[in-house]
Amino acid sequence: MTKKSQYSRLSIEGDIQTRWICGCFETIDGFFKFCAQHKETMKQTIEAQIDKLDMTTVVEE
Repeated sequence: MTKKSQYSRLSIEGDIQTRWICGCFETIDGFFKFCAQHKETMKQTIEAQIDKLDMTTVVEE
């Protein structure tokens, strides 16, 4: 990974360089984990952006 985020940490149990007030975090490999307080809001936000950017296609099996 070439980008180093100031919000990332190695793992759930790893060292935290930046502590988020709520408990949300980004792993060092770029995955986000949201706390119970923000999970639904962030899910709606991400889905809205996916729809806005037209990032999906229908797959028929």
